[in-house]
Amino acid sequence: MLLPYSYLLDYLKIHLIKTKISFLIIAHQMFFLSLYKQKSIIMKKILFPTDFSDTANNALIYALKMAETQNATLFVLHAYEMPIISATANPVMVQDVYKTIELSNFENFKDQVPQIRDIAKHHNLDHIPMHFILEEGFLNTIIKKRVKEENIDLVVMGTNGNSGFDKKLLGSNTANAIGSLNVPVLSIPHDAVFDGIKSIAFTTLFNAQDKKALDQLIPMANSFGATIKCIHINNGKHLVDSVVVQNWEENYQNSPVQFFVIESDDIEKSIFDFIDSENIDLLVSITRNRSFFEKLFTSSLTKKLSYHNYVPVLALQEED
Repeated sequence: MLLPYSYLLDYLKIHLIKTKISFLIIAHQMFFLSLYKQKSIIMKKILFPTDFSDTANNALIYALKMAETQNATLFVLHAYEMPIISATANPVMVQDVYKTIELSNFENFKDQVPQIRDIAKHHNLDHIPMHFILEEGFLNTIIKKRVKEENIDLVVMGTNGNSGFDKKLLGSNTANAIGSLNVPVLSIPHDAVFDGIKSIAFTTLFNAQDKKALDQLIPMANSFGATIKCIHINNGKHLVDSVVVQNWEENYQNSPVQFFVIESDDIEKSIFDFIDSENIDLLVSITRNRSFFEKLFTSSLTKKLSYHNYVPVLALQEED
């Protein structure tokens, strides 16, 4: 049976419209997929300051693992300071002293590089590209300089709160040091043992900035096969409406994200109790709460809350 010509035209028009709609849907999906892929590449260059101590070598494993999952390059930095010598000292003697110190640091650095490569090889991470940097100057200054010059995406460091290295960058000055950088800082406690990252705690106020940070954190969690557990402490000052929490749950229902709201007046203790009960491998927090970071790295709190002795902390920078 022959179909009317007008019917065939209508059929072709409908078919073309459907094809066009399908094409637009596919293009739309591919566009957002490409955006997701771009956003998932969150770090390509990682800076690792080291004093070659056991604490630093332990943190090196975390830095290498992070570089592996993110397909990143690791920049290993050792900074040293020149002593302050009296202005009345003999200029020739001062120059000789400085040359001796420079040579000594160079020889030490040259000896330590193979040991760092051995640590990487022992953990099957020797395929990670590494660049080694030796530079004279104050550690904080050198780190900020290198972050800018090398376009660093993440700084990883070890800390135990006791060594001179910690006091230069961390210890009682941790909050100031973290706040002075414009990139995330991952601090690794001396007793931390890398056994994968499966459970991540993220402190949140359920605001727009936290949502942006969470969106950036999800790709990293996916690379480790981890679950993000968002925790909010209702302490009377930062109350959150249940409707807001429900909206976030709906927005992230297809992501590896869970939400926990805890009623408590003691924010710090509640967070660390949560770390213990949920077997958290990594604590993530935005640097807006400077007092939290100050307490986190002081001996009084860490003695009271021993969980920090083995749980790494990722500090995300607060955006203006």
